[in-house]
Amino acid sequence: MELTSVYLTEELAGLRQRVADLEASEAECRSIEAELRERAYQQAMIAKLGQRVLAGGDFDPLLDEITVLVTQTLKVDYCQILELHPDRDLLRLRAGSGWPTALIGQATIKADPTTHLGYTLFSSKPIIIEDLRTDPRFNESGQLFQHKLVSGVSVIVDGEQWPFGVLSVHTAHKRKFTQDDIYFLQAVANILGTTADHRRTQLALQEAHDKLEQRVKERTADLQAANEELRNFAYIISHDLRAPLVNIKGFAGELDYSLEMLRASLDHVLPQLDDAHQADLTTAIHQDIPEALDFINSSVSRMNSLINAILKLSRLGRRELLSEAIDMTDLVQDTLNSLAHQIEQTETEVTLAPLPQVVADRTSMEQIMGNLLANALNYLTPTRPGRIEISAQITPKTVTFRISDNGRGIAQDDLPKIFDIFRRAGRQDVPGEGMGLAYVRTLVRRHGGQIYCESELEVGSTFIFTIARNLAEELENDR
Repeated sequence: MELTSVYLTEELAGLRQRVADLEASEAECRSIEAELRERAYQQAMIAKLGQRVLAGGDFDPLLDEITVLVTQTLKVDYCQILELHPDRDLLRLRAGSGWPTALIGQATIKADPTTHLGYTLFSSKPIIIEDLRTDPRFNESGQLFQHKLVSGVSVIVDGEQWPFGVLSVHTAHKRKFTQDDIYFLQAVANILGTTADHRRTQLALQEAHDKLEQRVKERTADLQAANEELRNFAYIISHDLRAPLVNIKGFAGELDYSLEMLRASLDHVLPQLDDAHQADLTTAIHQDIPEALDFINSSVSRMNSLINAILKLSRLGRRELLSEAIDMTDLVQDTLNSLAHQIEQTETEVTLAPLPQVVADRTSMEQIMGNLLANALNYLTPTRPGRIEISAQITPKTVTFRISDNGRGIAQDDLPKIFDIFRRAGRQDVPGEGMGLAYVRTLVRRHGGQIYCESELEVGSTFIFTIARNLAEELENDR
């Protein structure tokens, strides 16, 4: 009986111990389950924050959302984002939860390493505070912006070049933050740091873009003013040059009339002179004076042509360009038809590849193609059959035209100068003022393009120019 009683007592004690162990295990499981739920919730909040950042939007509302999210997730009394001042001596309360609205954006503290927030800037690890009032590392009274703080965690919001600031949380009562809490706050700080860096880059790019745009506007205005002055100068010069030319032409006419009168009187005058004077007077009247008059007249005509060329070039910049759809194959074929006699005379083989349609100024396109094709014909080599090829290459926004010939070519030293006004390369056996390529370059530039030449002496030349496929869009973009 006694043995049975002892046995039962021992069994009962064992059962009680097992129950206690099971209860302890259940409590531990509940604790682990709660911890896992809390960790999963924190990770979900980090994912939510990541999605919010990817969605974009203004920076300040994002900071406000971050402080609210952190406050709710960690169940703290205060959360604050403090931005480091550019001088690196102050931290400004940029956003916060739990703080009076009047403090946000206004309140500042010194970035002093004797304070826990200032010290955070110099630490690569989170700063964990169990009781700010008694923490020996910092010389603080347990208050921030006149609010009582006890426990807290603060982490640096680092940046690529310099820290953005500090992210911190605090409670008004004593609390032990878990390692998961600290990991969560660090993850939020990392996201915030990356976002702040991205914003800095965006602001820097926008500032650079604005400065560049302003500079382009200023330079464009200066260029327009200079062009207007140049056009006015061209008109003034042409007027001032034309007046003396008219006088010279008039005086030359009077001299020519006087010369005719002298010729009529020559038969009466010559018998009164000796042989030497007769010879001198005859030579002067029949050779020297007519040659001088011819030189004066040709020089006046040449100067008049140059003045007209200057005026024509200045008018190119004034004329309004009219956009229309142009079949360039048809336009070039019409140009070739107008040059058919010269093509036949020089026995030139012309190859015209299919050309695209462009939206451009028809008159300009006719002048560009007319000048380039006429040049190609004028500077062919007589000793071999001529060959001219016209082709084009298309990109989404531009068209590049190529006009190649097997003519006499251009020396490399002359290539940079051929588009200058009054400049002509090689032998001067073709009539002209040296303005054709200057006209072409001006017209190409007005169509938002560029022109250049590749050439080799006695082999041939290729003129390549690129214009916008749609002049109307190009002009709109320039406004």
